[in-house]
This record gives sequence, C-alpha cells and structure tokens, in this order.
Amino acid sequence: MTHPDQNFRDAVALSLLVDPMPTLEALARSTDLPVEQVVHHALVRYASDGAEALLALGPHSLRELVAARQAEDWKKVAALIDWLEAGF
Repeated sequence: MTHPDQNFRDAVALSLLVDPMPTLEALARSTDLPVEQVVHHALVRYASDGAEALLALGPHSLRELVAARQAEDWKKVAALIDWLEAGF
C-alpha cells in the first residue's frame, strides 16, 4: 500500500542528495552571522512562506492534482489536497 504522502516522501528523499550547507555557510560568512542563525532564518522563512511556496509550486501541484482526478485516483487527489492544505 502506498503511503498517502508518498510524493512528498519521495521529494524529501531526493532532497537528501543535495547539501544546502555550502550555500548557507557562504551566506553566513558574507553577512558575518553564525551559520546556525542563517539556517534558523531559512527554516523560519520557509515555514512562514508556506503559502507562497505552494503558489510557486502551484503549476506542478495542479498538474499532479488534475492527473490524479483524470485517473480517478481519489486517494491521491485527497492526499494532494491534504498536502496543499497543510501549507496554509
């Protein structure tokens, strides 16, 4: 049985292939801030800008939602709606 949030889980797994720390460390150096503060700021911005991030991802998310509806995959439709709702 597929996990209802499998698409998100797959995206998380793929993101583990990228190391964001060099970018965050360079930003910390260039702004003369501790890297921990820069990481914290990035996480706060991501969390508080959830709706904006969803809008930026909107076309892809909308295409997934439409494809799931056309396939009559109602579990996936529900999972995508739940995922979108979580961002609000």
